[in-house]
Amino acid sequence: MAVKFTPEQQQAIDLHDCNILVSAAAGSGKTAVLSERIVKMVCREENPVDIDRLLVVTFTKAAAAEMRERISQAILKRLNEDGGNEHLQRQAAIIHNAQITTIDSFCLFVLRNNFEDIGLDPAFRIADEGEVELLSQDVMREMLEEHFAAGEERFFHTIEYFCPSGRESVLESHILQLYRYALSYPFPEKWLRERKKDYVYETVEDIAASDAGVFLFGHLQKLLAGVAEELKRAESICEEPDGPYMYGEVLEQEREAIEKIARAENLVRLSELLPAFMPGKFPGKKDDSVSTEKREQVKNLHDKIKNMVKKMQTSYFNLPFETVFRQAKTAAEAVESLVDLSLEFMERLKVKKTDKKLLDFSDMEHYALQILVEEDEEGNMVPTKTALEYRDYFEEVLIDEYQDSNLVQEYLLKAVAREEDGKKNRFMVGDVKQSIYKFRLARPELFLEKYVTYSLTDGENRKIDLHKNFRSRNEVIDTVNDVFSKIMQKELGGIVYDEEAALYAGAVYPENPGCESELLLIEKPEKEAELDARQTEALLIAAKIKELLVGFQVTDKETGALRPVRYKDIVVLLRTNSGWDEPFKDTLASQGIPGRPLQGHVGTPGHSCLY
Repeated sequence: MAVKFTPEQQQAIDLHDCNILVSAAAGSGKTAVLSERIVKMVCREENPVDIDRLLVVTFTKAAAAEMRERISQAILKRLNEDGGNEHLQRQAAIIHNAQITTIDSFCLFVLRNNFEDIGLDPAFRIADEGEVELLSQDVMREMLEEHFAAGEERFFHTIEYFCPSGRESVLESHILQLYRYALSYPFPEKWLRERKKDYVYETVEDIAASDAGVFLFGHLQKLLAGVAEELKRAESICEEPDGPYMYGEVLEQEREAIEKIARAENLVRLSELLPAFMPGKFPGKKDDSVSTEKREQVKNLHDKIKNMVKKMQTSYFNLPFETVFRQAKTAAEAVESLVDLSLEFMERLKVKKTDKKLLDFSDMEHYALQILVEEDEEGNMVPTKTALEYRDYFEEVLIDEYQDSNLVQEYLLKAVAREEDGKKNRFMVGDVKQSIYKFRLARPELFLEKYVTYSLTDGENRKIDLHKNFRSRNEVIDTVNDVFSKIMQKELGGIVYDEEAALYAGAVYPENPGCESELLLIEKPEKEAELDARQTEALLIAAKIKELLVGFQVTDKETGALRPVRYKDIVVLLRTNSGWDEPFKDTLASQGIPGRPLQGHVGTPGHSCLY
């Protein structure tokens, strides 16, 4: 029986001739939609596309393999119905060479076919992480030893600034962090050189006007607004019939003072006003008509407010701005030296890898970018001749898990897409709420920027929302919505979990008692019993599993009928496998519950599957 798609899913399958961003919530069928879109382009009667004329980029090799298999099976199914169709016969033959791939594999494809464009030795090989790590350590050691031997005053000042404890390993860590972060940018050397100016200020006002100063100013205004709201709450309690009215005047004066500070025209002025703020004292007047409980409630709230303000004063303005200005000058010299060391490390490591004909994954991305993008006479980045050839070849560029793209990948895929030629052909699908690779320097803001600017109804840049979840029961969906509506805010994750972001049930499940969400709490063990914490959680989970095995039923995937739950239906998701999977497995085994740990994607939360 053919799959029945929702109107939104069908739109994502059929819409063309524009850039498309699909915001696909968890369980919304995005893989099915992406596969069907590709199959429809390849198998349509009018102007069908050869499968190898599409560039399909997925996040993992497993996802690429699954996508290729789905499309292959769909083509074979249509070929069985129309055996004489030469176009379908060709698709079945060439699908194994199609660019349904990870970004790393696509970069490797570009390098293998265009290495001469940048003078790359075609005999290069991809190094494993351990090999690159050892090489990096050797390069770092050689570089620092040479600087120590040279006795450079600037170098020793840098060590004194960044390593007050005298441990040079701290300096190594700073160099590596800066180097690795730079690699998330399309042109890392350029980005690093620009960092030399970050602490160079001519006046105090320059600090306030810097990106950091503007961010801090906005952050403090939000904190002050929160303080004012808490004061209003305390005032409202004082205004109740049995409230501590005698405290109201003090609270009002404090609120007006805080609101005045929040209206400061800039960070410099705010830095003068906030440290001068002094909280008032409540009068000692007694009145038997006042509720003792409400009196204590307001006092406690006032103590909380005073602590909030004190923390802001000591955390952000424990030094005068003039002192900060002088410190910034010292920092600028140290940062410039640190940047130079990072650039030197980058160049030395590059030379070593070139000598050994080694590439790591970051090299693959940046060399591919070098092949596809160049700088014109005016300093603008433009596509190379090779990029234009790929643009002409690929009819569409489809990107899965777009929320986890970084800037390098954005430049790469934009270079081979046609949007700059007025023929927009990028199809991007993902869910910014599921972005988990920020620590790997993913840029979910790329998704957010497009989501804010793309139109739902018309134009050359369109967005489509897939809100319906076909995977989970209402009980699960309601719980997820309840939790994330409270914790996912614009300031925290860049997106508000409102009605537009919420999940909606897309499937109907039969009533089944016992499917309610539960939150199981255990008392936190003492620190010295930290290892036992895992065993304690595992024992609680074991008890829950045993409870489920007594009469709980699940829907059988093959028959669609209800049947008793089995061990293989149950999975325990862990925040990390490291140090947790074996204790869980052993503890569950001690309770007669079989299980085996399975590792998730590298760097993602692990999971332990019980069979």
